[in-house]
Amino acid sequence: MIKDGLLVAPDFTNINKYLESGTRTGITDTIIKKSKMLKGITDGITVRNILVWMNTNTARLNDGTDFRKFKRNATEILQSNERTGCCDSSTLFTAFSRSLGIPTMQIITLSKRWAKNINEGKKVGTTGHFLAGVYLKDINGKSCWSIVDTDRYITDVRDVIFMPLKVESRNIGDLYSFAYVKDYYDDLGIDSIEKMAEVQINALKKCVVIDFEDKNEIGGR
Repeated sequence: MIKDGLLVAPDFTNINKYLESGTRTGITDTIIKKSKMLKGITDGITVRNILVWMNTNTARLNDGTDFRKFKRNATEILQSNERTGCCDSSTLFTAFSRSLGIPTMQIITLSKRWAKNINEGKKVGTTGHFLAGVYLKDINGKSCWSIVDTDRYITDVRDVIFMPLKVESRNIGDLYSFAYVKDYYDDLGIDSIEKMAEVQINALKKCVVIDFEDKNEIGGR
């Protein structure tokens, strides 16, 4: 895996690490009670059920200045029935999936378009995305890491898209990952929109421009 700009590397040697609770991704009785009804015959079906439930029962808001961004834990997000953005979506999903025995990491990315603009000297606001990496076991017991966009709007389990988590590359369509965390607050101290921007800029400064030019990658989200 390319090390330039990688603030937190994934720990593929300790799968159980990604079943543990974090400050924002804590597994409470409230989370457990709600997630029990989403358990499927396979982990893949469980993930699909979680995402459909989230889109059906919580509202995804589009206010980029919402003061709650990066400040709430999964239970608070669930109880509010509102997700302020991709961070909240990833956080709620991570708590749900871990509570059902699926190892899950939060994957934080930069927008390649944003990175290109910054490298060309243009002044633009930071842009990125939160995804989730899930360690899925199929009906035959075979497991592998996959990426899912927990913020993508879906209404049917058939709409869920799984992408392979490639250990040799950090390109994910039009995004470039810089952190694979158990909990974004615990691992990077992100607790505000301003802190998120600071972390993104720090990651970009450590990246090599050519990293954003890889054409042999999976499709966009």
